[in-house]
Amino acid sequence: MDCSALCCLLSELRPVEIIKPANVLSLETEKALTRYTRDPLVNELVPHVEYWDADRTICEVKSFYSRINESSVSLPEKASIAAADTSVKEQSCCLPDVLKELLSAGNDGSFALSALGGALFYLRQAFLDETLLRYAKYESLPCAGFGDIFQKPYMVLDAAALENLEIFENSRNGGSKG
Repeated sequence: MDCSALCCLLSELRPVEIIKPANVLSLETEKALTRYTRDPLVNELVPHVEYWDADRTICEVKSFYSRINESSVSLPEKASIAAADTSVKEQSCCLPDVLKELLSAGNDGSFALSALGGALFYLRQAFLDETLLRYAKYESLPCAGFGDIFQKPYMVLDAAALENLEIFENSRNGGSKG
């Protein structure tokens, strides 16, 4: 995602809390986080230890879903699953489709999975990870992608236009009226 797409996303969402890896983001990205947010709570996690990479994230998610599948199976069924080959066991802890797509998406997918890993670590510290993962619905955010701008049937506004036109909030008090 380029910086202008990030700025648009931040302008639209106005996050109140950000989880990011410590000392990894570019200066331009750090400036965008400051400029297009309203003084959010920033949680900096240690890369690879707390802000997991894509591989660790996938391992943690698979582990969680395999535990869920095992606990939802009755005792006689557990015995038959234990006797089954490993390919069936792997199928029982399938990843959600969006995560499968990210696995095959190269660097962009790895970055997205790492971001999920940071969020999962953060939720684990608050003992919320298993509760929220149990009911999770994974969706990709619509990307503002300016690369194919002429193929879109609608207008794409950058972060500056969104701010100057007061699309999401007014400049007087930050509210939605006016």
